[in-house]
Amino acid sequence: MKMGYNNFLERKGKPLIIIVACCLLLLTSIYQQINNKQDILSLLQQGEPATAHFKEVKGIYKTYELIDENGIFLSYAVISSASGYGGPITMLTSVSREGTILSVVLIENSETPLYLKKVISAGYPENLHGKEITQPLKNHKDIDVVSGATQTTQGILLAVEKGIYQVGQTQLGLSVPTLKTYHFQWQDGLTVLLLFLAIVAANRNLRKVRPWLLVASVVVLGFMANTSLTIGNFMSIMLLKMPSVIERPAWYLLVVGILAITLLWRKNFYCYWLCPFGAVQEGTYKALNLVSYQPNPIIIVKARKSRWLFLWLAAMLALLFNNPGIASYEPFIVFFSGDGNTAQWIIMGLILLFSILILRFWCRCFCPVGAFLDFLAQYKRKSKKLLLNKPVSEELLKSTLGSFDKLVACTILAICILILGALLKNSGVF
Repeated sequence: MKMGYNNFLERKGKPLIIIVACCLLLLTSIYQQINNKQDILSLLQQGEPATAHFKEVKGIYKTYELIDENGIFLSYAVISSASGYGGPITMLTSVSREGTILSVVLIENSETPLYLKKVISAGYPENLHGKEITQPLKNHKDIDVVSGATQTTQGILLAVEKGIYQVGQTQLGLSVPTLKTYHFQWQDGLTVLLLFLAIVAANRNLRKVRPWLLVASVVVLGFMANTSLTIGNFMSIMLLKMPSVIERPAWYLLVVGILAITLLWRKNFYCYWLCPFGAVQEGTYKALNLVSYQPNPIIIVKARKSRWLFLWLAAMLALLFNNPGIASYEPFIVFFSGDGNTAQWIIMGLILLFSILILRFWCRCFCPVGAFLDFLAQYKRKSKKLLLNKPVSEELLKSTLGSFDKLVACTILAICILILGALLKNSGVF
């Protein structure tokens, strides 16, 4: 009788949980759309507090004349966006009739909080105040690209440049520096080449080439371009906060390209052939593993289930705060750029330590990107598996855990807690 009741819960409970989780994501998305519709006057007052009235003027970007309560003109304000690391960065820039930047306010972004914090600590966007719009912003000594947050810095500067270019030409009739919006650097070229080679190698199953591709991915995708695929990339698509195609063409080739190929090919080639952090773990295991240890399968099975919980939680927080960058809790940023919150640093240390004993420890137990791509690769079969729960075999349930298995289980639990902490830290909850 008890077994029949448990089987009933397994059959009915899991589909119900999935339905409730999807409904919560939908409701959170609706709430985010309603909550982020800000009154235009209060928005303009962030840049010019004395604004009492405004008048919209012509331009590609939203541009306004700001007027005080006595009817006196204050400045022109323009709202413009450019692509950062995670997606669009939107700036509100106020310009005087003489062509001087009076104020710059960051009003919306899609950046990983750590990158943004680094740029703000470097003095942005306050260091743009007082600059003449007839001079290139980068010519000033106090304006430079922030190391480790290059694309975020460039996104802020380009967004402001777009706005002041429009105001300077259309409203003030000044000669302003020509805009350069197309960015395709040599690192992007290497990324595209590596992606092409990985597709060819995976298609022809050239296993002898795979180690060289993984080494190249560590160097190019990891350290040079710092473009490891993260769950935040997918949330940018879900929130419709992708970067501009013109400004970040390599982003589309990597993120959208991998998604499209995975769906059409029904094969998750990225994790096996291209993931730089997967390559680091695999290299650590093959170079340092001296002990024959196989973790108890029940531990891995339960750990893998947690990937969907954290993927769902990451999506919820990204929707709630309208920022896809919050969803990126993976330890990639720590390993390849040396930046990350405390939880991510500890996660990385534990993953690398246990990767000596367990092949691709992060990939097998925690990676949300791998879980998502695996699902897409076999979406028909996987979708049925999500609804029809496959019970764990009796042999696994009855198997005893050795002392080292218990240590691995405790480590997995600790990492799960740290992932929760990393997500909460990203969202600014603490």
